[in-house]
Amino acid sequence: MADDRTPRERSRSSKRVRSLDEARRRRNRSGDGASGSAKSRRSSRHPSSRRPSSHRPSSRGSTRPPTRLKLASGVSRLQVMLVALAIVVSVCAGRLVQLQVLDTQAYAASAEAAMTRSVPLPAERGVLTDRNGAVMAVSQPAMDITCDPTLTREKADEIAALMVAHIGGDAEKYKEGLTKEGTRFAYVARKVPAAQYDRLAADLAEAQIYGVFRESSPIRTYPEGSNAAAVVGFINGQNEGVAGLEMQLDEQLAGQPGQEVFEASPSGQRIPLGQNVLTPAQNGVSYELTLDTRVQAVSERKLAEQVKKHNADSGVAITMDVKTGEVIAMANVPTFDNNRIEDADSDDMFNRSITQAFEPGSVQKILTMAALTDSGTVAPQTRLVIPPSIESGGGTVRDVVQHNYAQITARGAFAYSSNIGMIMMSREMPKERMHQYLSDFGLGRPTGIELPGEAAGSLPPADMEDYTRDQIAFGQGVSVTALQQTAAIAGILNDGVYNQPTILRSATDANGQDVPIKRAEPRRVVSEESSEMVASMMESVVGPGGFATNVAMEDYRTGGKTGTAEKYDPETGGYNGYTASFVGMAPAEDPQYVTYVAIDNPRNGHTGTAAAAPVYHDTMRTVLANYGVTPSTTEGPTEDQLTW
Repeated sequence: MADDRTPRERSRSSKRVRSLDEARRRRNRSGDGASGSAKSRRSSRHPSSRRPSSHRPSSRGSTRPPTRLKLASGVSRLQVMLVALAIVVSVCAGRLVQLQVLDTQAYAASAEAAMTRSVPLPAERGVLTDRNGAVMAVSQPAMDITCDPTLTREKADEIAALMVAHIGGDAEKYKEGLTKEGTRFAYVARKVPAAQYDRLAADLAEAQIYGVFRESSPIRTYPEGSNAAAVVGFINGQNEGVAGLEMQLDEQLAGQPGQEVFEASPSGQRIPLGQNVLTPAQNGVSYELTLDTRVQAVSERKLAEQVKKHNADSGVAITMDVKTGEVIAMANVPTFDNNRIEDADSDDMFNRSITQAFEPGSVQKILTMAALTDSGTVAPQTRLVIPPSIESGGGTVRDVVQHNYAQITARGAFAYSSNIGMIMMSREMPKERMHQYLSDFGLGRPTGIELPGEAAGSLPPADMEDYTRDQIAFGQGVSVTALQQTAAIAGILNDGVYNQPTILRSATDANGQDVPIKRAEPRRVVSEESSEMVASMMESVVGPGGFATNVAMEDYRTGGKTGTAEKYDPETGGYNGYTASFVGMAPAEDPQYVTYVAIDNPRNGHTGTAAAAPVYHDTMRTVLANYGVTPSTTEGPTEDQLTW
């Protein structure tokens, strides 16, 4: 074959071949030692260039076999699996021992609780009636509607619509409870009458809607409305008494609630053959009050008329059985309807007859005269010469009716309501002894009647100042409640025997058995003779020549005493306004009933005769007629017994 290369190219090729042959001969001469030394030098210069034994060796020079992994043994793997399985079985076995042996009761109780429902069974609250059986407070069956929102949320619209149809109200308000988040219990409606709930429950069952439940929550009603509302009181939304007798007798009226415990499905349906434990409620005690709603109504109506007529702030009137201390009527004006507490003025919810203390004015002269006659200091016929004025405590005291020197008897000083005469007579008696009589009459401490919030009034100490003794003699310087004053006068008129006032006549439990009522023992405060003298002098007040002839009655001998006291103002430390009062009893020859009336701050005629006496007159006429008191047939004191 011809060589087409140029001479220059052939010359270069020959040189390359010779260079390759020369290099091959040098390698052959150096041998393996030179090769190992070179490797050693490369290794020392580049120690990091060594490859691990696990790498595949270079094709040049190395004949070391590759590294192989040793496969796991099947027996070892089985042993590991068996150990792990043994551990799992041991844990499960231990848990079973705990559940079935160690904590059996605890877990059984937990399971039982998960399927047990408890429904409270409220006791029926006791009934309050007046002495004639007229209902004054009674409970009507009603329900609080509750739900489990997890069961009612999806059907809230349907349930709310049924509730509006049966009980009225606002569907959106109902849905707030039916859809409440984060709970399995919510209130939907409260105080729903039982009949309305029964119709709702029937429609829910027919529609197969579950998750709506009930709790018994009776409605307390007061058939007499505003009549004696402050005495009866009322309850709150939790059926707890918060005023009047409802509060004072709350524990007895409420009774003891019961409970029903039963097994139920998660939807709340009772399991027919499940466990059912019933603890019956014990209904509350019922009370018959001493009040007579007929007399109460007359007293309240006339009292309201007089308060309005004389532009007064308020008024109270109490009628009491002299022989027993039983309160027949206890009127407060302004009053309120305890069926509609939300509309009431908070100031009118108080029973002013026992909570409001005031200076009694000339009605106090009955107590002063009782002490004077019983101590033997004076007698009705004791002769007095009354000056136009008398000095007391750096001031001057005058009588309402201005006069010169007057020759009157002790009876006359009482009938004419002479402040000067009462001061003169009381100065003849040691202050300590007068204080003891007033304390025995019940002044300065609560009477103990079965009503809450009773005030004590105030009675100065036995070592009182002389001018204080003078003030007390005619009705200033001491404060009383209307009930204290009524009870004291009733005790004086009851042949001198004081009975603690009471508003409770009898009590019966849910089984109709009598429940005893604690009574204080009667106590003598003055003699029978003194009682007769005071009653006779009270008759002179309404008889010929007295200050209150306008309240005399044709068929009955009656007696009384007017009172017009200046009203103490604690803000100014002085007197501002008046308290007009009147107390009367009948029949005078053997007092059976007493009525005390006090009008607070009358602005249009402030005397007791004008403002308070008409309430006594109408109330006492009603009492005498209702209880069939025999009209009087004997004659009372005459006008000539007032002077000498």
